[in-house]
Amino acid sequence: MASSDYLSRLSGYYPSVWPAECAGPRRQKIVSSPGLNIQPDEHLVGHARILEPGRWPVMFVQRAKGELYLQGGSSFGVSDNTSGWVEQLNPISLEPIRRSPDLPSGGHKWCGAICVHENGDLYVVNGTYVHRLSPDLEVIAEHRLAANNAHNGHVVLSDGNIVTKDISDDVAKHSVFTVLDPDLNVVDVFECPWNSVGRFSSDRQEGVDYLYVTSNDVIHRLQYINGRLSLDEMWSASYRVEGEDSGYAWDSAIGDDCAWFMDNGESQSTINMLAASPTGTGEAMPFAPPVHTAPVRVWRVSTIDSSDCESFIPFGTPSGHIVSPPLYDQDRHILVAFDSQNGGIGAWRYDGPGNFIPLWKKDWRNANQLTLYADTGELIVDHVHKMGEWDAVVLDIESGVEKGRADTGCFMPMGMWYTPGFERDFYTSTAVGRIGRVSVA
Repeated sequence: MASSDYLSRLSGYYPSVWPAECAGPRRQKIVSSPGLNIQPDEHLVGHARILEPGRWPVMFVQRAKGELYLQGGSSFGVSDNTSGWVEQLNPISLEPIRRSPDLPSGGHKWCGAICVHENGDLYVVNGTYVHRLSPDLEVIAEHRLAANNAHNGHVVLSDGNIVTKDISDDVAKHSVFTVLDPDLNVVDVFECPWNSVGRFSSDRQEGVDYLYVTSNDVIHRLQYINGRLSLDEMWSASYRVEGEDSGYAWDSAIGDDCAWFMDNGESQSTINMLAASPTGTGEAMPFAPPVHTAPVRVWRVSTIDSSDCESFIPFGTPSGHIVSPPLYDQDRHILVAFDSQNGGIGAWRYDGPGNFIPLWKKDWRNANQLTLYADTGELIVDHVHKMGEWDAVVLDIESGVEKGRADTGCFMPMGMWYTPGFERDFYTSTAVGRIGRVSVA
């Protein structure tokens, strides 16, 4: 069975609770630290910090105890500032302790990513650049990637090398994977025979690092052997249904030896932003009108045998849309899926191919990536009431019972992460320049 990121010693990563996007390369988003353990006489409270205009706070990572870092860039649209940046924050007040120099992006505006490497340094992908920063946020090394495009996410491989991919929704273009060593020297470049929008996940099986990546209608697998990437010609699966008008998938998560993802990731907003040159300088349209008529489907593809592929429709509402993947808890065999366009979030127990047992459903709109505390089964989700009104809600993953909620003060979610804190708390962010801390009181 696929390893659990939260139980594993993640090769290449600093040994913290949340050293990277999604907490690890399998994108499981399951937390190893003690859960919030909210009691009946307790509640959640939110605290927000508003950043300077034009800044997009993307994601948090933990390093050592009490060391919290925030990575970000410049807001969507046309502006003079396109730089990225990293701040070390006070984990309670969210005020900056120190900040990196401005980090060039090549003019692109996209979320990018940060991770804490096993060597203790921070690696940031931003636009066409990768930077290595010290824990004090001094620039140690800089590399401009050959693909003149925004890059969305990176993974540390088992040998400590870093791999990243550019983002493209143009079927006439080819996405490019670049492998760098920790000093940011190029190890390998692999041009895919297709384009890719979503972030990729990684799982190590029988001594091989496999990368799972979605193109516009197929999920593919690359293999990393002896410092080289190649396409695994024996593994792929189509995720289009004949006669349905659906869109591409974003990220996948790995659990129970399967890749889990949702389709219908395309919207008018992503079309605008990805068509712009540089990337991200087009018009962002939160909750943009749908461009496809099909409902959201959840897809499961076995990592052992890609012909073992199936999908199911969790809600059935036409013109569904998502910008982030489902959560799959392989300990409890529970899948949590949602429809960000129409509203709807629910959980199903996976009991083998074709058997998804409903556990609970709510008509809430969720956009962010979900996070689960392994020990308590506390699941963090969104409840978006309307533009500008957004609660973070903690549910029991088995029953859907609400344990607490708080206004994050972050205005609106946009597919970012909930990141665990160092106490009974967690963090979140939004592209409109706000970050939030939610804690138990």
